[in-house]
Amino acid sequence: MKLTPIIASRFRLDGGTMFGIVPRAIWQRLITPDDANRIAQNLNTWLVELDDGRKGLLDLGYGNPSWFSEKERQINDLDDRWLLTDRLGAMDVQRHAIEFVILSHLHWDHAGGVAHCQEDDLAVTFPNAVHFVHCVEWTDATAGNPLLHRAYPEATIRPMQQMNSQSIHLVEDDDTEILPGIRMIRTGGHTRGHCCIVFEADTIEVVHPQADRLPGFRKAVYAADVCPMQHHLRMAYVMSYDNFPLDTRQWKLNWLPKVASSGDLLMFIHDPDCFGATILPDDRREFIVAEVLSTDVC
Repeated sequence: MKLTPIIASRFRLDGGTMFGIVPRAIWQRLITPDDANRIAQNLNTWLVELDDGRKGLLDLGYGNPSWFSEKERQINDLDDRWLLTDRLGAMDVQRHAIEFVILSHLHWDHAGGVAHCQEDDLAVTFPNAVHFVHCVEWTDATAGNPLLHRAYPEATIRPMQQMNSQSIHLVEDDDTEILPGIRMIRTGGHTRGHCCIVFEADTIEVVHPQADRLPGFRKAVYAADVCPMQHHLRMAYVMSYDNFPLDTRQWKLNWLPKVASSGDLLMFIHDPDCFGATILPDDRREFIVAEVLSTDVC
């Protein structure tokens, strides 16, 4: 199995929302906010190449910035380019060659790049891909619950509803192997149907200039929004966007010790500085990063 990190989107969000109950006086030591209290965010995805040659992607980011209004682009400081498709083009990976997309959940900054409707015309970014999403997440995203309408905007969800039914695969089990060596595990926490994606293989090749720093490992964990940045390794550092914050803490309590002891790669979905890292326990800070895959060398 081969894994290649890609920056799918760049944007900014209010720093306080990313750290919940942690005061700004503390979190700003970790990442510096701008004058509007926003912090830099990536949507870091990974190109996955299976041993049988199939290619796929994880969360796709928010999609083409031109799909958003000028006000939306200003509020979230959206990039002026579609970074994901630019990078795939530079790697000579054509859209029709992507055969699967695995979505941790369906918030706009993760699933907005799946498809877009321009009036009555549906444009699917990866038309030959099967899109894996948990059935609980799909139910919540499509239910029209007014309490969740900003989490699942129509511009993100309606195009997915209009896709061919064979293009959406709803995962029913809470821990299942969806593809060879790839497990989708429902974590809850961020949303009811939020999932992490776990990769296991005899050999996992990471395509990154710093990959030789990593010890040999056979497991990688795409934690998505239950541990979105290296700054969220501590139990109390939980986003205010989380619908069930204690479940997020429970996931970290259960998983981070195992990741640290096994030397697994922990992948950070929103970190602007690193795609992932191995981690170590720490007496004062609970966990710290050890060897890091930086974003600034790609």
